[in-house]
Amino acid sequence: MNRGLPRDAAKPRNDVSTDTFSSLRIVHACNFHYNKSGDKFDTMDARIHHGLIENGHYVYPFPVHDIGRQMHWSSSKRLGAKKANQSLIDTCRKVRPDILMLGHSQSITRETLKTIRANQPEIKIAQWFCDWFYSVRAFKFQFIYDRLDLLDAFFATTAGDKLESFHQKGCRTAFIPNPVHPALERYRAFDSEKHDYDLVFFGTDRKDPERRATLQEIDDKLGKDFKVGIFGSLDRPGIYGYEKDMVLTHSKAALNLTRLPEPMKWYSSDRIASLMGNGLLACTRAEADLHELYGSDTMLYYNSTDHLIEQLSDVLNSGKWKTIAQNGWELSHSVFTTRRVAAFMTGFVLGSVGFDFADFSI
Repeated sequence: MNRGLPRDAAKPRNDVSTDTFSSLRIVHACNFHYNKSGDKFDTMDARIHHGLIENGHYVYPFPVHDIGRQMHWSSSKRLGAKKANQSLIDTCRKVRPDILMLGHSQSITRETLKTIRANQPEIKIAQWFCDWFYSVRAFKFQFIYDRLDLLDAFFATTAGDKLESFHQKGCRTAFIPNPVHPALERYRAFDSEKHDYDLVFFGTDRKDPERRATLQEIDDKLGKDFKVGIFGSLDRPGIYGYEKDMVLTHSKAALNLTRLPEPMKWYSSDRIASLMGNGLLACTRAEADLHELYGSDTMLYYNSTDHLIEQLSDVLNSGKWKTIAQNGWELSHSVFTTRRVAAFMTGFVLGSVGFDFADFSI
């Protein structure tokens, strides 16, 4: 199945194979959220980590915040940050990784990265980032600009001008999609015999009055004829882990309600992998141009709340949602997999891969 993709995109390609280089040692420094006791077992941290391992590499997990908590009597990640930085230096000295892969790692300092590079001049240092690049909140990602001269590569789930702004000071940049893992996204909602919800949303509306208003409008208008489940917003509790899995597999459609206050090409929150990978009809705003990446028949695109409600009513009543959801599931599990994304990342860092996920645009 090729929807808005190169003809050979539906199967792994030689140019993202790990056969072109030997197995690597990688230190992966990011959040991992181990302190959440399984609530966030399916984050981007875990997806990239397991993708790297499944490509034959030894990947040492360095949970930045948890290390900080462990190293201070108060269990404060902030107060333990200095010791966590020293621990990362010591870890790299002992493991001697080929690549230091950084995730969301604001507490890792420039001085730490400089020391690691001085101790091991041949090391490659890369970083991935899966949050939005909203200019009003640039302070949230300023730390990346501040370390670009120390990075060999930077990956983001946003493309276009936003990503290009990081291509400086010797740092190369590349877009990566939100990846799917077959053991995390293990369900096919389009094949379920029972559906408890017609439409679901997982996420918070805290400090986001626009999202809250949108969800309230959708709930008010669609809730009269369809079963709507909203988790984590409108003063309703969130759900996580296996409980969330069970809602996913017994739901027809889900809102990928990504905030886009300004153009952010191909950006989506990582929930899109969970929705499409579990076989739900993902409903997403058209502004991010995701149709260029995923094709036109793998999810439902809408321009306004009224447009969403109109389309949803049609596909839910007619049953067409199943075909679209299955298209999205097949695409996600054949092209946008954790293994392929991780293979691309290591190849890009080492300069041994000749394509970019931007090649997947129409």
